[in-house]
Amino acid sequence: MNETASGRYWSEVAADLATGIMFLDFNERKLLWQNRAMQDLFAVPPAGYPRPEDYFLAEFRSGQPGKSSQKALELAGRTIGFTVHQAAGGLGLVLAADISEVTRQRRAGETASLMDVLDYLFFSLAHEIGNPINSIKMTLEVLLNNYDSYPKETRLEYLKSIHAEFSRLEELLKAIRSFNMFEHLTIRATDVRALVQNLLQMLQNEIGDKKIALTVSFPDKPVWASCDSRALHQSLLNVISNAIDALADRSAPAMAISVDMDEAACRIRIADNGCGIPEEKKKEVFLPFCSSKFHGAGLGLTLVKKLLTRMNGSVELNRLQPQGTEVLITLPPASPHGN
Repeated sequence: MNETASGRYWSEVAADLATGIMFLDFNERKLLWQNRAMQDLFAVPPAGYPRPEDYFLAEFRSGQPGKSSQKALELAGRTIGFTVHQAAGGLGLVLAADISEVTRQRRAGETASLMDVLDYLFFSLAHEIGNPINSIKMTLEVLLNNYDSYPKETRLEYLKSIHAEFSRLEELLKAIRSFNMFEHLTIRATDVRALVQNLLQMLQNEIGDKKIALTVSFPDKPVWASCDSRALHQSLLNVISNAIDALADRSAPAMAISVDMDEAACRIRIADNGCGIPEEKKKEVFLPFCSSKFHGAGLGLTLVKKLLTRMNGSVELNRLQPQGTEVLITLPPASPHGN
């Protein structure tokens, strides 16, 4: 098969493919070729453009050979997903397909997952609020039924018990409010090394009073990450507070905190030699109201997960041997002059 025949053969094959194909010349701002599937997919052009090629030529010219851009559009009741590949010489290739069913299934899955989370959240919230309310109700009923026969000391004990349950409710409401404190984050270049050092200075009395051996490891230079400094401060405070609580019954409590970074990420590690977290419980610790402590509402790590996710970061827990836990926080790196 000669070159001309070969080119005609592949052109005919591409013309019949179910995937939409379009070739563009970004320099000349014109359509070179498109197959029938592309014509069908974009029978209704994107809003504001007379022809589909006008949309691609206007929106995706970057002058960067090798760059690919992915997007989806709602057109005539269908979801059209496409990828624009840009090559040398100003040439471009657009591949498109109808992803309406895939999108529908994804959205259905997301809705189901959201409902599962809401079911868990409302059940847990009802449980957390219901326990102290039931306790208050029962204590009041006993006190009211026996008020005249109880001595003053017994009455005071019942009242103290009621006050303690109200304090528990107040702590829960404070935790819920704090969960929504950081609705508007300001992402900018932050010196993480300095932030961690300032936080540890604030906590040094508590760490010293509890005889915790603290080891720190910081680079000699500032470590810049892209984050909201207030949100990161709160996240680290929650994690370190959990570590301090985990060391309460240790004969030789120890904690290690380190900061490092490379071109890919900034990393903060908080490790302790507490009792650790069983492997089967690792996925549960970030769920709302999940706590093994006698105090607290169980929203601390949930807030940490939420804030770091919103800052394009991550948090993971690792069990240390022979005992203990390491919390690894990862953030995107930033330049010192980033905004």
